[in-house]
Amino acid sequence: MGWQTDYELRGPRWGGASYLLPEIPDTALVLETGCGNGKTLRSLGPNAIGIDISPTAVNLAGASAIVGDICYLPFRDAVFDIIFCWHVLGHLQAAGRKTAADELLRVLKPGGFLYFKDFSRNDYRYGKGTEVEPDSFLRGDGIMTHYFEREELAPLFGPSVISTASWNLRIKGVDNLREEILLSHKKAHTE
Repeated sequence: MGWQTDYELRGPRWGGASYLLPEIPDTALVLETGCGNGKTLRSLGPNAIGIDISPTAVNLAGASAIVGDICYLPFRDAVFDIIFCWHVLGHLQAAGRKTAADELLRVLKPGGFLYFKDFSRNDYRYGKGTEVEPDSFLRGDGIMTHYFEREELAPLFGPSVISTASWNLRIKGVDNLREEILLSHKKAHTE
């Protein structure tokens, strides 16, 4: 199915408030990649722009979102103070992950921050579906998910602060481990 079909069928699938956001200065120009229906985008301040591959998602997100591909960002070099890449790269194959990471670093200003999070190999959904690349699984909805290890991130983004966040998700009385890898990267002035 893919993301466009998913949004067409299910509409604004994510609701609620955004949480665990870093402090964002009012003057910061912010990019949210894979903005989906705009749940997080609406919390990122007056100068936030969202980009998503799905036109239906962008329509749900509102006027501050545009249709676009993270592998070919339609922005000039070094324009954003802060970039969020939450649960986006995990839906790309290996070559696409590298291309997207290069694009994110290209549009990030020196001294700017990139915030990444995606699921780790400890997540309960790891291994579900058809493995299409190492640690990448295609499920019945047509959406591929790659599950990350810390060691994959330095080659993509360079030196960064990396941590994990884990919690249990109860489904039908059973606790299932969810785990994300989080990265904070400050772009050096010499990158």
